[in-house]
Amino acid sequence: MPDRIAVDLLRMARDPGSGRLRHRSSLDIALRAALFSELALNGQIVDQVNAPSLTSPEPTGDRIFDGIRGAVEARPNVTWRRWFRHVRIDRTTLSAELVDAGRWRRTRSWPAAFADAEAEEAQALAFEINRVVAFDRAPVDSREAVLTLLAVASGASGRRPRPAAVRRELKSLLDSINHHTAQKIVVTAATVIRRDRRGLGTVR
Repeated sequence: MPDRIAVDLLRMARDPGSGRLRHRSSLDIALRAALFSELALNGQIVDQVNAPSLTSPEPTGDRIFDGIRGAVEARPNVTWRRWFRHVRIDRTTLSAELVDAGRWRRTRSWPAAFADAEAEEAQALAFEINRVVAFDRAPVDSREAVLTLLAVASGASGRRPRPAAVRRELKSLLDSINHHTAQKIVVTAATVIRRDRRGLGTVR
């Protein structure tokens, strides 16, 4: 099974030199967006009046996805932008999962730094994502388009965060996502990242 989009994003965000995670505040927002986007692409949630809504009561069997599903079920009608508040927990949980699986090893507690057991794989992924950004090739599917846009917005691929690019120079990538809800999630996350970096805080 492929990794979750959020796991790919997190692994890309690890600086190969220091082991630290780049642009953590922007990354945290993008990780939440990646989890929601994958649920949308898998047909688990849809946009309903500017808020996530479950399509089925059946759990996915993935504890992180089911945790999000449970939160959505418990908080109906909470708008998308409010779901991008208090998002550090996703990074903490995903990092711990990688450590527990032996894929990451913590090398420093504060600021947190990690060694990746398959660092070359993560770097190769970042290289391919940057090829999509440069329009050297098209994304293979909506999943890769989501990953690319969130990597650019958050700076996970090794460059500064560029959230405005999602609706500007990379709009064709956004349009290639074959799911309205996933598109909305990515755009909302980029907007929140942009406001956060400008010191305006998340939009309520």
